[in-house]
Amino acid sequence: MPHTPGVFCLEADWFGLVNPMSMRPVLDLMKSSDARIPYVLRDVATRAEIEFYLRRWFQTRYRQFDLLWFAIHSRPAELLPGDMRVPFERISLDDLETLLAGRCRGRILHFSGCRFLKVSPARLSRFLKRTGALCVSGFTGEVPWLEATIFETYWLTMLHYEKRNIAGVKAALRLMRREQGPLCRKFGFVARVRM
Repeated sequence: MPHTPGVFCLEADWFGLVNPMSMRPVLDLMKSSDARIPYVLRDVATRAEIEFYLRRWFQTRYRQFDLLWFAIHSRPAELLPGDMRVPFERISLDDLETLLAGRCRGRILHFSGCRFLKVSPARLSRFLKRTGALCVSGFTGEVPWLEATIFETYWLTMLHYEKRNIAGVKAALRLMRREQGPLCRKFGFVARVRM
């Protein structure tokens, strides 16, 4: 019997200890809705923690969680977990490509951080080719946390209802652009599907 596709979310601290925002209520909503999307959520504050949980994500027991959601501050092509002033904690798109090389067949990667995917289409195509990922999505612009999170919830739910293949992801993307076109443009939403 096939497993219900799930979400594996790695989340860094968004706005400090005084304002503890989290994806947990969003993931709980998706799990308790009619979509019944299972999830794993792990807090990460360092590069080492991200690398540790990526190794866990590759384990057979987590195969069902085929959508990897990076809920982490970013800038173009660079994740900024924890203390953004510490250069060796940052993770570049190149670093991720190396960590994920050849291991993401049939999987989807989504990045919540501002401007992470502000890179050339050719660079995203190379990332997809090297990792084997089915799709990579995220933002090229600055995004307000709450509005973007609602938008992402819709996107991840659209993906959930489609088959995990190129045609399925393209169908979800067409629906997203048709129903959420103004927000796609406002946030600089990008979704690149493997060819």
